[in-house]
Amino acid sequence: ACCIDEFDKMDGGQHAGLLEAMEQQQISIAKAGVVATLQARTAILAAANPVGGRYDRAKTVAENVKLSAPLLSRFDLVFILVDDPDASHDELLSRHVLDAHRGA
Repeated sequence: ACCIDEFDKMDGGQHAGLLEAMEQQQISIAKAGVVATLQARTAILAAANPVGGRYDRAKTVAENVKLSAPLLSRFDLVFILVDDPDASHDELLSRHVLDAHRGA
């Protein structure tokens, strides 16, 4: 399995290489005069943050994370995790986490 964090921070060239691997299940390499094609059959788990740090429900997933439609379509499952700001709930959650680590 391949796990990628900060998927939204990768540049276009890296996305293009990953798209090739996801579409054709192989990677082309040209380095130091050696040209090779390697098999690349693996599962990819990727995490990306929305542009500006907040998910805009009026926009598509591709617009929120600035990924091309062809690349996004290669993922079988896409999960959206949205943290709606709620000060009282956030305080309860943080107290619970702190108490759990203090052994209270």
